Amino acid sequence: MKSLVHYKQIAELFRYPDENLVSNTKACLLSIQNFAPELEQKLNHFLASIEKLNTKTQQEYFMKTFDVKAICYLDIGYVMFGEDYKRAQLLVNLQKEHVIADVDCGNELADHLPNVLCLLSKTKNPEFVEELGFIITQPAVRFMITKFQNIENYYKDLFEVLLTMLQNDFTGDGMKEYAFAEEKFNGKNEFLMPSPKMTICDSNCKQKRF
Repeated sequence: MKSLVHYKQIAELFRYPDENLVSNTKACLLSIQNFAPELEQKLNHFLASIEKLNTKTQQEYFMKTFDVKAICYLDIGYVMFGEDYKRAQLLVNLQKEHVIADVDCGNELADHLPNVLCLLSKTKNPEFVEELGFIITQPAVRFMITKFQNIENYYKDLFEVLLTMLQNDFTGDGMKEYAFAEEKFNGKNEFLMPSPKMTICDSNCKQKRF
C-alpha cells in the first residue's frame, strides 16, 4: 500500500491556525514538490497569503471562512448529508476506523476534514482507504469548492490542491458506479446528497464501512 503521509501534512493546514501554520505550509510545499510539482503554484499562493497575516488575523480569517456565517463547513458528513440520519451513521463508522488507526480526533467530530485526512494517511486497510478516498472524501472536497464560486478566499487554493491530490491517488477503479452526477457540483445544491433516496450510503454504510 502506497504512502499517503501527505494527507497528514495537508490536514494540518485545515486546522484552526496557530503559530505553526506558515512552517507547516512550507513543509507541505516541500513534500508535494517531489510528486506533484503542478500544485506548487496554488500552494505558494496560499503561503504568500498567510505570510502577510499574524496568527490572530489568520484565526479570524479561518473563523469567517468555516465558522461565523461560514462559506462552507469542514465536516464532511454535514456537507454530504446535512442533518439526515445518514450523517450519524457515517460518524459512528468513521469513529470505529479512527480507533483502529489510532487517530486522535481531539475536540472535533470523526467527519471533520483534518481528521478524515489523517485517517487516510494512517489506515492500513487498502480497501477501506480506497472507499474513503474516492467515494467520500473526493466528492465532498469537490463540493466544498463549489461554495467558493465568485469568492476571493485563499482557502479555495488549498481545497484545489487537496482535490488534485485526491484525484491523483484515488482514481476509483472498480467504483465508477459510485461517482456523482455532474449536476451535483453546479453550485446550486445546499448539500451533496440532500435526498432521502441517497444511494451511496445504502451501498457502503455497512457496519464495517460507512
